[in-house]
Amino acid sequence: MVFHYLSLILAGILSFADYITEHIFSEKLRKNAKLISFSAGAAISYIILNLFPEISTFALIDGKRIFLYALLGFVSLNLIEQYIYKEVGKLKSPFKYHKNIHVTYFFIYNFFIGAVLTIFASKGLVATLLFFVPFLLYIIAEILPQEFEFKSSTFKVFYSMAPFFGAIVGINYIEFIASVFGELISFVTGTLLYIVIRESLPSDKAEKPLYFLIGVLFYALIIFISWNLI
Repeated sequence: MVFHYLSLILAGILSFADYITEHIFSEKLRKNAKLISFSAGAAISYIILNLFPEISTFALIDGKRIFLYALLGFVSLNLIEQYIYKEVGKLKSPFKYHKNIHVTYFFIYNFFIGAVLTIFASKGLVATLLFFVPFLLYIIAEILPQEFEFKSSTFKVFYSMAPFFGAIVGINYIEFIASVFGELISFVTGTLLYIVIRESLPSDKAEKPLYFLIGVLFYALIIFISWNLI
């Protein structure tokens, strides 16, 4: 079916972008405050105007417990970024231990993105692209710098292929993924919300508020237009 190819192509683009930005242009992109701020603005518009309403539709069927998965996504990454990082300082190799947890979490997260992408692809092109663009920007801009620095090229490629692997599983087990779609999209939303908030809060290294606002308004306009197309 057409949506199979669409899923694989877009997931492949996400995987390729992840490999390029993480292992080739990571340092340059990490310092691009304008791009990071614009991407965060676009992501927050998509979260509030599209993802929250999407989750709410499942709440009508599954109940308010569906939002627990968003909370899980938010809190779990917060624990990895803060609590676990501090606690592993007591170990002999704290950086390596924290890095392994970080790698595992984001591999699973990017895998979920690929799986969720297949469901959106089955709904239509507009919904798919609306989902795809914020996550592509998130990967390109490295809104949350990961700095995994894999020593093995094999691991570099394998990690970057997570969205593509997720799309393959989503295509082959489309009925199962559709049955847990509400939980997956809720978890993905919670994690993305944490990433955007963490990187957009004012600090000594505050990003560019103007570009954040431009990102918010630009993607909000795109979403408003899409409401008349879907």
